[in-house]
Amino acid sequence: MSKIVVFLKWTVIWISLGVTSELFSGPLTLANLDYSNPLLKNLRSEIKENLRISKSGTKNENLIPLKYYEYKVQKEDNFFKIMARTGMDLETLSSVNELSSPHDLSPGMVLEIPNMRGTFHPEETEADEKTKLRLANQYQINPNKLQFDAERGKWFMPGISMGKSEKSFFYGFGFQFPLTTARISSNFGKRLDPFTKKETFHGGLDMAAKQGSDVYSSMDGVVSFVGNQGGYGNLIIIKHSLGYETRYGHLLNYFVKQGQKVKKGEKIGEVGQTGRATGPHLHFEIRRNSKRQRPIFQSH
Repeated sequence: MSKIVVFLKWTVIWISLGVTSELFSGPLTLANLDYSNPLLKNLRSEIKENLRISKSGTKNENLIPLKYYEYKVQKEDNFFKIMARTGMDLETLSSVNELSSPHDLSPGMVLEIPNMRGTFHPEETEADEKTKLRLANQYQINPNKLQFDAERGKWFMPGISMGKSEKSFFYGFGFQFPLTTARISSNFGKRLDPFTKKETFHGGLDMAAKQGSDVYSSMDGVVSFVGNQGGYGNLIIIKHSLGYETRYGHLLNYFVKQGQKVKKGEKIGEVGQTGRATGPHLHFEIRRNSKRQRPIFQSH
């Protein structure tokens, strides 16, 4: 039986020839990013060794099993400082924490930092031998070095870098503003609900515009939903690559059908005030693997 790393809520189990042994329990917490911190030294050392092994092509050398360190983001931190101090790279830090841009960090956020560089396969997959061999062939990696995270339901691919498309999304060059003229009337994050007057989390952007204004697809994709959906009113959902989707709510009219392929900048609907809306505007969301992301746009 080949070796697979399986995660069960902060407990790593190593399965080899049917024998199970616990390696450690509980998260490893990085109190700070000082180079003198012994845990940070250990993390950097493991990352360096795993990177060497993952790039060596040697079949009989085993990676140090995948595990995570936790770090709580401080006020003085930014994405690139954390990346440099931990010995991480952009691909790994963003993939593991499902960050859509460097701006997603905020003080108090807890980051998971693995002890090896690489990326998660963007889609949930089975933890079986057939899937492992398929991914190993697809990414030209030794199958024994692929490791499965059961909590995420995804394979971790050591040494694999983010592609051009994913980097484009991460740096904000992937998505286009969906209107030609609009005013942001409600931002992403906490806000006072206009109906209840209570503080709630707003998972997208509200863009105030004239009734009937053209709404454009923010990125190439396939329309997965067209119809009325609760508070969204008339809604279009478009699926994109790498687990992304965009949502366009409160529409007056649709100009696309379910299953239709659309291009970035193609007209898909018109601004309305259907659903839970106080006036004509577009509610726009970006999600990745069902998790709502802070919208970042290319210049428009």
